[in-house]
Amino acid sequence: MFPDHIELETKSNWRGNQRFKPPFYKRGWFGALIALFIVGGIAAFIVASLTLAPLKAKAETFDLNELRKLEAASVIFDRNGEELAKLYMLNRTPVQFKEVPQHLVDALVSQEDSRYFGHNGVDYQGIARAIWLNFLAGRDTQGASTITQQLARNTFKLTEKNYKRKLLEAMTAMRIEENFSKSQILELYLNRIYFGGGFYGIQAACKGYFGKDVKDITIPEAATLCGLIKSPNNIQPIRHPERALKERNQVLDRMVTEGYLGSQKAAELKRLPMITAPQNPNAHLSYIFDEVRKFIVDQVGEDRAAVGGFQIFTSINKSLQKNAEEAVHKRLLQVEERANYPHQTFTQYRALTADHAQKIKAGIIKPTEPKPTAEYLQGAALVIDNESGAILAMVGGRDFLDGQFNRALHSRRPAGTAFLPFVYAAAFSTPDIFPGTLVEDAPIDNRRVMVGATTGILGEWGIEDSKTYSMSTISLRESLVQSWNAATVRLGDLIGNNLIKLLPEAQRQKAIPWTTALASIQQLSKNAGINSPLKEYPSTFLGASEVKLDELCLAYSTFPNGGVRPPKLHLVERITEGEDKVIFQVDLEKQGRSTAMDPIAAYQTHSCLVDALERGTGKAARAEFGLGDFPVAGKTGTYDGFKDLWFMGYTSAITCGVWVGFDKQKPIYDGAFSSRIALPIWSDIVNTTIDSYPPADIPVPPGVERVELCKKSGMKATDFCFDRVARDDGREQSVRSTYFEYARPGTRFDLYCTAHTGEGVNMDILAFSRIGLGGRRQEAGGSGLFKNVEPVRLQGLTILGQDPYNSVQPLPRAVLVDEDGGEIKRAEPVESLEDGPQELPIRLSPPPRIFIEDDKPNFPTESGAQ
Repeated sequence: MFPDHIELETKSNWRGNQRFKPPFYKRGWFGALIALFIVGGIAAFIVASLTLAPLKAKAETFDLNELRKLEAASVIFDRNGEELAKLYMLNRTPVQFKEVPQHLVDALVSQEDSRYFGHNGVDYQGIARAIWLNFLAGRDTQGASTITQQLARNTFKLTEKNYKRKLLEAMTAMRIEENFSKSQILELYLNRIYFGGGFYGIQAACKGYFGKDVKDITIPEAATLCGLIKSPNNIQPIRHPERALKERNQVLDRMVTEGYLGSQKAAELKRLPMITAPQNPNAHLSYIFDEVRKFIVDQVGEDRAAVGGFQIFTSINKSLQKNAEEAVHKRLLQVEERANYPHQTFTQYRALTADHAQKIKAGIIKPTEPKPTAEYLQGAALVIDNESGAILAMVGGRDFLDGQFNRALHSRRPAGTAFLPFVYAAAFSTPDIFPGTLVEDAPIDNRRVMVGATTGILGEWGIEDSKTYSMSTISLRESLVQSWNAATVRLGDLIGNNLIKLLPEAQRQKAIPWTTALASIQQLSKNAGINSPLKEYPSTFLGASEVKLDELCLAYSTFPNGGVRPPKLHLVERITEGEDKVIFQVDLEKQGRSTAMDPIAAYQTHSCLVDALERGTGKAARAEFGLGDFPVAGKTGTYDGFKDLWFMGYTSAITCGVWVGFDKQKPIYDGAFSSRIALPIWSDIVNTTIDSYPPADIPVPPGVERVELCKKSGMKATDFCFDRVARDDGREQSVRSTYFEYARPGTRFDLYCTAHTGEGVNMDILAFSRIGLGGRRQEAGGSGLFKNVEPVRLQGLTILGQDPYNSVQPLPRAVLVDEDGGEIKRAEPVESLEDGPQELPIRLSPPPRIFIEDDKPNFPTESGAQ
């Protein structure tokens, strides 16, 4: 084509003489470049073959039938192995593709895969575009996964972040495209993917976010759902409406770009606000099943939970659960039937929702119109096993479909006077304080605690009755039994002062009594299982801090357990799959026990809680609400303003807690005490536990000392501690007015009763003074001259330590001893028995006859004495 010899012509220009250059394809560098490309291509082919071959082989191993297997039902059992329900772990309701409106398909492909209907599972153009944009950005900003690739990734759990995973995903997607039609792939995709908010699949998302079926979804709603696929939890419209609105409008713009929507129509739709009508799409769920589902997801992850097929063994007692739900429902209906009840009732709300549904059906209102809000009185209850911490029954609210918030496990509310036992337990854990310790019973300035107001006198709502101060002293037992606020605040100072005495001298000067006491109470409460933060104010003494019902139940279980408790509560005891393969199991032996307080403090508090239920603020349990005759203890809990009501109590086997209030805190009504609202629910539930969990008396711990105290003065009892009481027949009798208190060894308590000083003995002598004795009448014992003089009683040894006067030990006397040191016996005169008995030196005359007059005072017989 070219001659062998070419004469090169030299040309000149402004650069000088230039020789003629051969064409580029004749140059050496071009040939080298071609060779490099050929070698590189061969190398790339070899590498690709070595890499793709095993990936393609792996893609061929995937069972495409898995695409249709969304989830197998899991079976939930109670603690006795009885089936409670079959449940899908994930909130999903599959639909057929024919139910999906066309505008939802348009929105989906516009947002996720604009060339969906033209590729074979892999969008090569999209891949090139993503690579170029990521190169320009210097990081990964664009993805190129098609809808089919996303389906392959979600089904076969292709989650590794590397190029091999992308290649495997692409090959699997091509296999899917070869075996399924485009509509089938879309159906599988829409039923599988996660839309946030716990909603899996398009039908659950439509119901959950907009309260309608997928076939009724509008264009803006379809755009909203497609916009949140890339980050469901961060965009979902209920929690993040602004983000969801932004993504929805971007999807509408994409639909315009792809030709599925006109620009004018899109502009109109973009001006619409974000409206949601959230509903729970799964009517088979309950508070228990919802907690079980969450627990499964936490244990195995969402991907594994989506497969299902578990056997879940819970700690629930089926019959007790039913009884607890019925008790909450029945008793709160009775509260709402009260005359002039000022709030929405459960019955009224049911009528509102029925009317709302009827108006939608009649076309009077749009389906997007929000459902009425449930604002009726709520309640929660929890029953736990004292030994293991197993949840035996749980009521998270009155109706799960009206609100899925579990108030038994997640709601924090002020505990009110239900918190007082932990203040007293902290007191009984300090030296020289026990239930018989006396505190002042008088009004207190509310500025000390500032509960409900910042001025005035501290209210006494805890006693659940009218309050009359004795203006004297009362025992800590009586203070806790009657739930007296002012006395409890003073107890806080007493705790602090006693603890400050134990501090080093340098720390005592800076210590403040109430803060020192509060630190002790906070630590004991945490040890007992209350992990919610307690406020750094004196109002914490009166239960102003917010706690959870499950925390209080766990903490109260320390009293029947002798100061220890299970480390935590549990609802699920064992999870298995397949042929009894154990995935999770509670190990009670390894779990051990947590110590909250010493056994003596626990028992002292328990003994007060027994009295609180028998004769204190909880006495209506037996008198009015039918609580059975078995050992039980408990405490009411009313917070300022009648906004939160509690009753916490236990037997030796179980602990039960009840809370009543509104989701948005407000007064129930004036005078709504927990003893009238929460206590009836508690009584009904506990009555149903005794057959399965028999109660027994809680034993006194070893080492506890019993001290006899006077009921009237609260001091150590004397022989004079009797009171005159009237009998049924109108006659009076003297009754021993004492009780036995429990104190830890070494407790200093030396005050004797000053309320009974012997006047009763004088009355007895006066009654006998009219009895004739030797023809003379005897004077009454004492003239009353020293009536008001407080007697001095021996409290201990007069001389302690070294006794220089040997006043305690008798003086030794001198005795005669023999050479061996033995005492020499002295002879003593004795009577002669031969002379017979000697006459007595004094002869006594027989006593005179006793005449009893009819107008003498009446005395109790032995059978009438107490």
